[in-house]
This record gives sequence, C-alpha cells and structure tokens, in this order.
Amino acid sequence: MQKTIACDPGVSGGFSIHDGESIELVAMPEGASQIVRFLLHHKTAGASLWIEEIPKYVGRNIPSSTTAVLFENYGLVVGAALAIGYELHRIRPQVWQEPLGLGGKKSCATSSEWKRKLRNKAAELYPSQDVTLKNCDALLLLHYVLGGGR
Repeated sequence: MQKTIACDPGVSGGFSIHDGESIELVAMPEGASQIVRFLLHHKTAGASLWIEEIPKYVGRNIPSSTTAVLFENYGLVVGAALAIGYELHRIRPQVWQEPLGLGGKKSCATSSEWKRKLRNKAAELYPSQDVTLKNCDALLLLHYVLGGGR
C-alpha cells in the first residue's frame, strides 16, 4: 500500500497521511527522534512526502524562537525523509493555496484570521475529519496533492 504524506513543518503544524483508502491527521511530533520514528512508522514502498516550503523571511511579528523551530522541523523532516527513502516533494504554499479560492494570506487582516479561514475550508472539504488549526494546512496540502484543484 503506497502512502502519501503531506507536512506543514510549522511549530503548530502536522502531517496528513493518505493510505489509499483513508486519511489520518497527526500533530507535529516533538523533537527529532519522534519525527524520525513517525516517518519510519509510515514508510511503505513508493511512499511520497510533500512538504510545504518555508519562507526565507517570516517577518518581524514572529518570534525568533518560533522561526527557529520552523526551520529546524523543516530540516529534520526533509533530512529524515530522504534518509529513509521517501520520494520527496517541496511545494510553495501559494501553489496549493491558490486553487482553494480563498484570496491568499494578504486577504486577511491577521495570521490568525488566515489560519481560521484555512481550517474552515478544510472542515468544509473533509467534514468527517477532526480538523484543527494544527492540521488544516497539512490536510489542504494533501487535498491538492490528491488532485483537488489541479
């Protein structure tokens, strides 16, 4: 069974896993060993991992500690996925967000408002899933990967 995994590497990000039949949503594991363990557990022949690329500059209003964890998680997930043998795809947020028709991040006054907009869209598309602010990006990225909006 081939798995497709989508990842939002943010501090409050997570994974969305599609095994060909169902979708599982998982919050970002804490620490390098937990991330590696998670990826090893879900590795199957031909498994692919799609990860949201991170910006080179995240802005003045985001604490350095948040930025550091974001970059650390991104590097951990990419490195572990390559070492374990996943087919790795990096994707810019704008690429998977545009087909959702939400107007882009700049259409919202705050980051919190944008995240709520993404959560609401994910809940609309996947009403049987327990969609949260932590897993909505990964679920919408998976939606795109599986053909939604492409």
